[in-house]
Amino acid sequence: MKRVLIVLSLFLIAWLATGFFVVRGNEKAVVRRCGKVLRNDGGTVALRSSGLHFDLPWPFSRVDRVNLSEVRTLTVGSSELEDLSDAQFLRSVDPAEESRYLTGDKNILNVKLGIQYRIAEEQVDAYLFGTESPERRLRALADGVLSELMVHSGVDFAHTHGRSVIQELLTDRLREQALRERLGIRVDTVTLEAVEPPLRVRAAFLDVNNARADKEKYVHAANAYAAERHEAARSDASQIRDEASIFRRRTVEQARAEAESFGKLVAGFQSGGKTDVTARRIAMQRIYIETMEDVLRRMKVKVILQSGKPVDLTITRDPQR
Repeated sequence: MKRVLIVLSLFLIAWLATGFFVVRGNEKAVVRRCGKVLRNDGGTVALRSSGLHFDLPWPFSRVDRVNLSEVRTLTVGSSELEDLSDAQFLRSVDPAEESRYLTGDKNILNVKLGIQYRIAEEQVDAYLFGTESPERRLRALADGVLSELMVHSGVDFAHTHGRSVIQELLTDRLREQALRERLGIRVDTVTLEAVEPPLRVRAAFLDVNNARADKEKYVHAANAYAAERHEAARSDASQIRDEASIFRRRTVEQARAEAESFGKLVAGFQSGGKTDVTARRIAMQRIYIETMEDVLRRMKVKVILQSGKPVDLTITRDPQR
């Protein structure tokens, strides 16, 4: 009898020991008592932190451990593969794993996504005890959101120019829908790992990309040439303005000097002395000579008389003679 009591005591102690559980430093524990998740007063799931804990022994309680800080990756879609075996030139992967999306301009692109996510602490019960796999539901949500974005995008935008925009929109919408659908998942980032055309038309896409690159190169070269010519034109215009300003100042100063000289000459003509008459005659001769020099210098035809007789080329005569 005593042996039976000892055995029963040991059995009871071992059974009670099943109530002890250890939570590691990077984990949280969710306790279920009789199948019901323990919750806080606010209705949120009561999470046990790291350390040694005790609860009701098995089978009255069960412990589920989760790592809330672990970043997990889910891959959606797959690219086409080239296979030269079995006399086949092109072979696609399993259609169930294929991700072909129709763009807004009726083109087809193969898209491969990488989703980085963590378990949402406020919805950890939905992740652990949901009726369907959270990853499967997340994959379906990602497929639906991406299909909607691709339908509203052109092939050029989705394939090259707008990949970052689509990736940002995809991350925001998928994060919002995952929380709204209570998947128990918090999406961190979504990466477009591959956006490729089908293999059979990839050469044509490559030609288009090369043409687009050539176009951008020519546009940049034209812009650089236009900027260079614009700067050269500005420099020439500035130089012409400076030369015109210098010429204007020189011409004005010269005209002002000639006007002052002529004014002095006129003032001398207007005085009536005998000395002034001589000065007028000398001045008229000087003006005559300067005028003839200017006229003869501009003449295209010059006639030289050799009659042996003097020729009077005087235009103005001294009134005293």
